[in-house]
Amino acid sequence: MQLVFIDGVGGKSYMRRGLVRFFTKRGYAVDCFDYSASTQSLADIKTRLRQRLEAIAARGDYVAIGYSFGGVLIRQILQEADERFQPPSRLVLLASPIRALRLSQRLSSWRIFKLLSGDCGHLTSDADAMDAIPMPTVPTACIYGVWPWLGPLGFFEGFQFQHDGMLAVAEVTSTSAEINIPIRASHAFIPGNRTALVAMHRWLNPSVQNMP
Repeated sequence: MQLVFIDGVGGKSYMRRGLVRFFTKRGYAVDCFDYSASTQSLADIKTRLRQRLEAIAARGDYVAIGYSFGGVLIRQILQEADERFQPPSRLVLLASPIRALRLSQRLSSWRIFKLLSGDCGHLTSDADAMDAIPMPTVPTACIYGVWPWLGPLGFFEGFQFQHDGMLAVAEVTSTSAEINIPIRASHAFIPGNRTALVAMHRWLNPSVQNMP
């Protein structure tokens, strides 16, 4: 089975090594897509991702994991695709925003935020633009963190509501998803969290009963 992992803004290869090892060990051919939000436009990033997905689909069926902003990217690709585009058979939105982020809105006027996140950060602060991106029609799971101790959202908002240190639970869950699964992990660490990995594998491969 082919699996494509679409990273978030600022994602680093070492942060996903555990995920790559986990799925490779279980027979997946893992392809990772990353990008530089600070130097590439959103349009260019989406063009590259669309081309990568088309190349993967040419080899056969695939599943996808969109981590953080990576989930927004693949939802946009699916929204804009025509009937010739082959979507993933299953999708995980891993700690990925469904609607505008209060953290992005708080930081949107900060110069450092604009420099580091570019068009991607601007999109996540725009409520109308985020609301205009629909949930995919392919079977989709939202898997998200509920460990608020690490991340700036805890600094700004404390523990007034559930969040993973970066994104509030209300921002990463959807009634349109087939399942919403909370994981005790902070945002930056959820891609390598064992519980999250097992949940993703079971969702992407429903025939799995016991996890080695």
